[in-house]
Amino acid sequence: MKRDKRTNHTTYLSRAIQSALLIGVSFCTNAQQETSDSEVNSAGVERIQVTANRQSQDLQEVSSSVSALSADDIVRNGIEDISGLENVVPGLRIGSSGGEVRPAMRGARTNEVGVAGTGIAEQVVGIFQDGIYVPTTTGGLGAYVDVERIEVLRGPQGTLYGRNTFAGSINVISKQPELGYTSGSAKLTHGSFDRSAYEAILNLPLSDKAATRFVMSHDRHDGMIENHFLRGSSDDLREKNQFYLRNTTKYEFSDDFTALFRIDYSKKDANSEAIWGYQQTAGYQISETEPGSGIYNPNAIVSSGHIYQPADAERDDEGPYDVYRNAVSFDNQETWSATLTLDWAMDWANAKWTTNYSELSGEQFFDNDYSDGGVDFVGGFGRQDDQKAFSTELQLASVESDSPFSWITGVYLFSQEADWEWLWPEDTTGNGEPDSITVPSWGNPNYDPHEVDSIAVFGQARYQLNDSNRMLVGLRYNKDEKTFTGDSIPDWDDSAVLWKLAYEFDVAKDVMVYASAATGYRTGGANDERVVDRGADALYDNEEVISYEIGLKSFLLDNTLRFNVSAFANQYDDVKAQLFAVSCNDTTTDLTVAQCVSTGVSTTFEYYENGGQVDTYGLEADLEWRPLSELTLNATLALLNAEFADDFAVGNSQLQPLLGLGNIDGRQDINGPNSQFSFAGYSPAMSPDYTLGLSARYEYALQNGGYLTPYLHVNFVDEHYAFDINIPETKVDAHAMVTARISWELNENLNIDFFANNLTDEQVLTRAVVQSQVLNGLPINSVQANWNNPRTYGVSLQYKFD
Repeated sequence: MKRDKRTNHTTYLSRAIQSALLIGVSFCTNAQQETSDSEVNSAGVERIQVTANRQSQDLQEVSSSVSALSADDIVRNGIEDISGLENVVPGLRIGSSGGEVRPAMRGARTNEVGVAGTGIAEQVVGIFQDGIYVPTTTGGLGAYVDVERIEVLRGPQGTLYGRNTFAGSINVISKQPELGYTSGSAKLTHGSFDRSAYEAILNLPLSDKAATRFVMSHDRHDGMIENHFLRGSSDDLREKNQFYLRNTTKYEFSDDFTALFRIDYSKKDANSEAIWGYQQTAGYQISETEPGSGIYNPNAIVSSGHIYQPADAERDDEGPYDVYRNAVSFDNQETWSATLTLDWAMDWANAKWTTNYSELSGEQFFDNDYSDGGVDFVGGFGRQDDQKAFSTELQLASVESDSPFSWITGVYLFSQEADWEWLWPEDTTGNGEPDSITVPSWGNPNYDPHEVDSIAVFGQARYQLNDSNRMLVGLRYNKDEKTFTGDSIPDWDDSAVLWKLAYEFDVAKDVMVYASAATGYRTGGANDERVVDRGADALYDNEEVISYEIGLKSFLLDNTLRFNVSAFANQYDDVKAQLFAVSCNDTTTDLTVAQCVSTGVSTTFEYYENGGQVDTYGLEADLEWRPLSELTLNATLALLNAEFADDFAVGNSQLQPLLGLGNIDGRQDINGPNSQFSFAGYSPAMSPDYTLGLSARYEYALQNGGYLTPYLHVNFVDEHYAFDINIPETKVDAHAMVTARISWELNENLNIDFFANNLTDEQVLTRAVVQSQVLNGLPINSVQANWNNPRTYGVSLQYKFD
């Protein structure tokens, strides 16, 4: 049984965590003692300033798990959007499908996507762009251009960051204008899939106290998934054409008052893969003991490939990157955002006021029979949405002084409006054949947006008890309200009080240990009246988490080695399950769901339910070592045990989400009218037991004064599942992702880079969904899959000037 295997894994992982922490503390103490009297090595590891606690602080002084990537780290690892972070940040996984991002961390995962039906998809890992919250999974795939650093905070960040930082946060910090001189760069890139890209940056002084910075980029490539229905590349999937523009202007009115205004614009046109995954890889189907009996055999029949494709489909997909689709696919998005930040330095406090307004409009459409059959060109399904968001935050923080007490406090206001429509093929000429993609009468054609309002007050204080001991206390109150499309869905509101406690102790110079406890939440929502009439809760609650963490942060060996390690235990409560269920057409019938399917009077729905509890614990470590000034070695490790608790079960007598799986592993009784499906012992999506990253770079000095720097990074990922339903078809095989780069710095102005991502061309499942449908009068559960990018490579030329 899987349960017994996971029990053994739990024992081994627990012992590994205990041993690693004991060895880490012992090693750090001994290393610090041995090197205290030695000569200082010039090849030191750079100290990094971060704003994880909303104030500038040395990374090694932050009592939580943080990974900080510099601008060089981002380029070196080929990180062009959020998807690249999972290869370098321990404990972070990034699932994706279509134009949607699905981050996961420490056993918490993001299943739902976009805006539709009864809610706005809100990720479990909060994404912040220059301090501004990115509110939906649709907006999370923006380009990373001219970025100063990226900070990834692991564990709930509710006190300072608030809603939907349930598992952690990702903070992307752009470079600011520099006063006093003109500088810039131009970069050209050419690569596989006929990729061509450019990037231009220009920093201009406007006066002694003002400067502006322009950033512009364009990136296009052919489709990475070859669609063989038409000749050539015009209908290939995962093609991209993306433009990005940003201007940031900084004005220092005085030594005490600074204003920063930033405006961003982005436009993407792509042949997208499907929103939930672009390939049908398997199907489970149960059969009746006697035709028409409504009584089913307990064991499902499993078929590989696409089990419900149209009868006129001629060819099957040939693999993850070779498909046949006769309908158009597109993912078009346009966004813009304006942010004003005002900073005042006063005698008693520093004030910061940040206000943002942003808009996103987009449309996605895909071939929803996943084949070359059915209606040509317009035969598919999609969604379009328009989102508007406003936020403002006022912070007050203590000034630097000799006082042992430091603090930060603030108030935050967020408002969002999101309208959406379904897209569907329609016959607009009256000849009986669909010819256009339109918003149908049932697709929410009238303006009727979701609305979200949130307000919060927060504070965090740190007190220096003595030279070696500190305490940290944080508190936040959040109030959230949501209204939904249509008059039949009730309004939702809830509040949360979040807190954090931490203790910090300096074992020796540059060696700190800490212990913390913190809480977080992800907002709840509502179900539509159709599933409420069938027994679903009208409202589902906030998901909540309490996290305990102990850790160590250290600089060792004359500052040539940075070693950080932490162990954590999280308890997630009221965890939301995304479900695709079969139900009877008639809510008043005396028939069971199984009997309704048998007699052809059933339908399917998507809905949400607070399923129960998820328990996780693990260890994360990262190391950077510069044994020579020319050589840098990095290693990251994440160990994780995550599983649904015994009480996690879904479904009811009128909503049966997984009938097609049969009585798989004894998790349900398909002939029992009140049976629920149990997730007990399953692992949440995107939660591998371990990941291990190793990298090395060496800087060769050339005789002509330039440098040649080869870089290699390998990330080993254990097997795991791409969906909460742990069946063989959603399993992600263990694999290694390899990134390689050779940088040739001809002089201080000119660089040439040769790079390859996914060097070994691994095929990795990045998302799976187990859908519920009815086929030939019998329940099925089909597996819908999304795959990673194949191997890509290229060369870039960059010229810098100042």
